[in-house]
Amino acid sequence: MSFNFIAFDQEQFGESQDNSTYFFQNVNRIRYQDAKRDQVNYLPLHLRAPFDLQQAMAKIPNDIFLMMQQGIIRPLIIMVTEHWDLFNTFAWVQNDYDLTPDFGNVPYSEMIQHFTNRSVPEENVTWLVPMDSHIEQIDFLRRRGYKIACKFIQFDFFLETLRFTANRYEPKTKTLQKHYSCLLNGTPRTHRYGMVYGLWQDKLLPYGDVSCSPYEELTETKNSNWTNDSITTDQYMSNFTDWQANKDEFVASLPLVFDNTRNQHWVTDEEHIFEKCFLWIASENNIHGGVYITEKTWKPIAYGNPFCINGDVGSLKYLHKLGFQTFDKFWDESYDNDTSVDKVKKITQIVKDLCSKSLSEIQDMYNQMLPILKHNHEHLKTFTQHDDMLKNL
Repeated sequence: MSFNFIAFDQEQFGESQDNSTYFFQNVNRIRYQDAKRDQVNYLPLHLRAPFDLQQAMAKIPNDIFLMMQQGIIRPLIIMVTEHWDLFNTFAWVQNDYDLTPDFGNVPYSEMIQHFTNRSVPEENVTWLVPMDSHIEQIDFLRRRGYKIACKFIQFDFFLETLRFTANRYEPKTKTLQKHYSCLLNGTPRTHRYGMVYGLWQDKLLPYGDVSCSPYEELTETKNSNWTNDSITTDQYMSNFTDWQANKDEFVASLPLVFDNTRNQHWVTDEEHIFEKCFLWIASENNIHGGVYITEKTWKPIAYGNPFCINGDVGSLKYLHKLGFQTFDKFWDESYDNDTSVDKVKKITQIVKDLCSKSLSEIQDMYNQMLPILKHNHEHLKTFTQHDDMLKNL
């Protein structure tokens, strides 16, 4: 390996810390006093979010900043356990308030300024991110004359985590006992309530393993200065049939409990979940532009199951770009092009159609899918992103 990490007490960054240090445990570490100009030396900053980092940056020793000014040490921002909209390009195309966007106020600029204000060249900064939406956003901004000189490298933390699971598990013929799984007893989100409500309303809960957190009246928004996108849970749910008539009964039915575990299954062996259930419904996070895939989607691939993604527009398309296959031969995947409400309705219809079949018919469908499931599993096992990332560094 032809680069070094500067030994640095990342613990002092506290809650801002990105939890990806495991994947860099074999990188050679040196004291900053021993860094040489003819080496490639990175200061690894495992940061979970690009906001409010003034105090964290102040903890970097001044001598390291002086060496970064000279290019002896380069900042490496590692932000791969969350996907942030670093550029807010929507401000240039979705502007409800007739305001002129200020590139200096976007998260990317605010982060980079911690270094450029100390005369560290922007082009010496490298940023690890989990998804590839930055490519289109950077092109968008460069066409408008903005400078983005930082180098970006993509590394999907959750893909790499579940790749280890795939290496321990081989897809095989299963004896299916349930038509689907939809485990959502974690962070409440409106589109997750919508998904469970659809299953509940169509009386599909007995056919699957389902969990859901207690009902909360949320107000979801990107907190943007440019768009008025606030929506409450009740406003969102009102897009579904008979919500007002059914609301009290549905709310009273929650929480739905699967195994008394609050959405922490993926940190342990989950084979027992995927061995008995056919379809996995991955309710991903919804972000402001781009696609974010997490462990919720990589899990069924690791365990050899089909899936639907209740998440960002273009999630399936993104998987196709990476070389994975999906299930348009077996059900309508046009939901991938739909925004949240219509997406939930179409996925609910897929589940309803599956639940109209016997478990024997579902078993036959699963056996027909095995070539796809084995392809996805093998592709995940052999995915080279970790080595590619190290080579890029």
